[in-house]
Amino acid sequence: MLTRSTRRLAGLRCTELCRAAVVQGLPVKKQAFGYGDVAPAGAPGFGGDHQLAPPETVQNTVKYISQNMTNLPKYKEIIEGIGYPGQRHSAGGLCTIGRIYYGPGRYDYGRPKRPQSWFANFFYPFWEFGHLMFVADRWVAWRMLRHILGIFICYIPFNLQMNWNKQMIEDYKKGGHEW
Repeated sequence: MLTRSTRRLAGLRCTELCRAAVVQGLPVKKQAFGYGDVAPAGAPGFGGDHQLAPPETVQNTVKYISQNMTNLPKYKEIIEGIGYPGQRHSAGGLCTIGRIYYGPGRYDYGRPKRPQSWFANFFYPFWEFGHLMFVADRWVAWRMLRHILGIFICYIPFNLQMNWNKQMIEDYKKGGHEW
């Protein structure tokens, strides 16, 4: 099974390389996901030392919050989060989530730097989740919001129908009929 998967993925890689060789003059994708520049100016998660690890000082915390929480989502992040026909994806092992912004300067480029204090280390998983969902890969939060709204919109008609059916059955039983 694993050998079949590797052969299949190797064949896909070969066809992409052949297409890139055939189509001269067109821009070649430099990343696994998204469109546009890999690390544009003002991209979330890029910046100084306060972006590379969880903040451990008050100054770094203030910088981190002021630069990241006031940085509005980019058009690219919203479009990639909502999705579109023919959207590229990443052939991941555990998950198929690519990165639309990736390169030197991003906190997880290479080996992530761990915090030094035990307090910051204790809360590192919470910081990591918040940093990924709301700073570095905000498009994933848009995608989850899309799923939650879609489930809610599809759930409402079923719930209404279920309640109407319950009411009909109760009315039927009140009329002296056996179910």
